Amino acid sequence: MRLISKLFILLMCFALAGCSYSEQSIENSQTDTAFQYKCSPVPLMNAKQEQRQVESDKKVMKYDNVKAIWLSYIDISPMLTGKTEQQFKSAFTQACKNISELGCNTIFVHIRPFGDALFNSEIYPASRLITGQAGQSGSFDPLTIMIDIAHSYKLSIHGWINPLRLETRECFANYDDSFKTKQWFDSNNGYVCSVEGDKHLWLNPGYSEVRQFIADGAAEIVKKYDIDGIHYDDYFYPTTAESFDKACFASVGNGKNLSVWRLENITDMVKRIYDAVKSVNKDVVVGVSPQGNIDNNYRYMYADVKRWGSCKGYVDYICPQIYFGYNNPVKPFLPTLKEWEPVVSEQSVALYVGLAVYKIEGGEDEFVNTEGIIAKQIADIGNSDRCKGFCLYAYCNTFDNSDRARKELDSTKRQISKIKDG
Repeated sequence: MRLISKLFILLMCFALAGCSYSEQSIENSQTDTAFQYKCSPVPLMNAKQEQRQVESDKKVMKYDNVKAIWLSYIDISPMLTGKTEQQFKSAFTQACKNISELGCNTIFVHIRPFGDALFNSEIYPASRLITGQAGQSGSFDPLTIMIDIAHSYKLSIHGWINPLRLETRECFANYDDSFKTKQWFDSNNGYVCSVEGDKHLWLNPGYSEVRQFIADGAAEIVKKYDIDGIHYDDYFYPTTAESFDKACFASVGNGKNLSVWRLENITDMVKRIYDAVKSVNKDVVVGVSPQGNIDNNYRYMYADVKRWGSCKGYVDYICPQIYFGYNNPVKPFLPTLKEWEPVVSEQSVALYVGLAVYKIEGGEDEFVNTEGIIAKQIADIGNSDRCKGFCLYAYCNTFDNSDRARKELDSTKRQISKIKDG
């Protein structure tokens, strides 16, 4: 959900244990999407062996054709912060009613935006979005309410987490010492890092303990709640600067190239999240929403989307944020969509597309001046043999009261009505 503005050198060619490129693919590892990985069930690095998938009596709501919308913390905050339980129930019910009437069947709801929890967690401190005070729980559990209401409207609900981004130093001052992130912060052991120009702190995925901590947090949600999916997006490495994890790399980098090492760290984290969730309930869906520009995932985020999309055991779906118009000079919508289709070659991995509703008011000229652009993109997604759905970013933009937003909403609703849930 963020824009990448820093320039960085192309990622060096790489090969990872368990999957290998052809010689030609190595030479074009960032731009060539006509490739095939040779996949192995062996986990990368020090990830735990794939855990036994247990049977669960919790029923999961999911659809073959996903028509989704993102509810970010920005959407949830005015419904929740400092509100009574009844006020929150009323506001979230209206949101689900709006989403259902639009024709969507799935919501990705922010429940851990800053290394915190909009639910009762033993691993992460309570989000400031609940009461307005970081680390302070309210009198009710927001996630229980959101799940119950969403299911009453036949909406599949995925818990959306940002894996590495944390709160500010000011918030950490209010956290209880029992939380692991607070202990890491206080000890200054390198597990929690700062980034120049960013007020938020970040977890350092170079450490195995950090990657497992994130996976354990995902498993906790599935254990405690009747959630239908775990969703996370492109908040991976926050910077390309070598200073971010210099000490960690020197300690555990094992002589590897920095970019390759970082790429492996994120893939190991992705694998651990998947295994941890599936060990609790194999039916819960796990998905990721990476950058729409494939190259940027490698250059800036260290996200090996080609591996995740072509090998089993990493994700159940990939939802690239193709936030581009048809006339975008760098990444026009249709060619970019076509680039993603061969990337998600593993048949057990679904391909959805994230769409930029937020741009219709104040974004690129094409979005502002082209009525029905989102509906047209949904139609083009429907014409793709590989795509199985879309997701709109975000709720507040979709249901804005401006004339422009209402016209876009009407055309989008008409197009969505043509898609069966499956």
